[in-house]
Amino acid sequence: MAAAVMERVGTALQAGDFSAVVGLLDEAELCSLSVFVLEDGWPAALHLLGHIYNGSLADARMLHKRLPEVVKADPQVRAAWRLLQCAWQGSSEGVWRALRGHPWSGPVEVLAEALAERLRGRHLDLVAAAYSHITPTRLAALCGCGEEDAVALALGRGWRRAEDGSGALEVVPPPSTRGELDNLAALEQLSEYMMQLE
Repeated sequence: MAAAVMERVGTALQAGDFSAVVGLLDEAELCSLSVFVLEDGWPAALHLLGHIYNGSLADARMLHKRLPEVVKADPQVRAAWRLLQCAWQGSSEGVWRALRGHPWSGPVEVLAEALAERLRGRHLDLVAAAYSHITPTRLAALCGCGEEDAVALALGRGWRRAEDGSGALEVVPPPSTRGELDNLAALEQLSEYMMQLE
């Protein structure tokens, strides 16, 4: 059973469909006839990272509780558990330490790299929404990379170096994609909506 599942998971990883990994593993666990499905060569670290990748931290915690002690002793599972604990506590610096602090291998390495990229993108989006200026040191800490890489990421998003010579980066927020209306169009739309309510 694990071999067939890993073949499907491998295909999803090669296709870059990282969010599908956890669904495949959940389905295989639930459909298994074996009571010991989580013991028989189950890719527990990959399963945990899949939940973390999808942002379903509660499901990852429940999965860890279901794992037998012998599986929890695996170094990759322990590393994924540390990563989950940091993510659960909201410690982005802890998450980066956990991601970089373990030599991931096999399919887990592919998913760990994808998770790092997703988290880095999410942090850059949050910085764009919350900051007008940020130092490269702070950006590097948030993105889990070196200062040079953080500056390259920022410049790649169209941010600029501050003109005041402070070394800070001027954050340029992305253009709004919500289809904002001008004031008159918004008022007309609201009026039509209110008329339908009456």
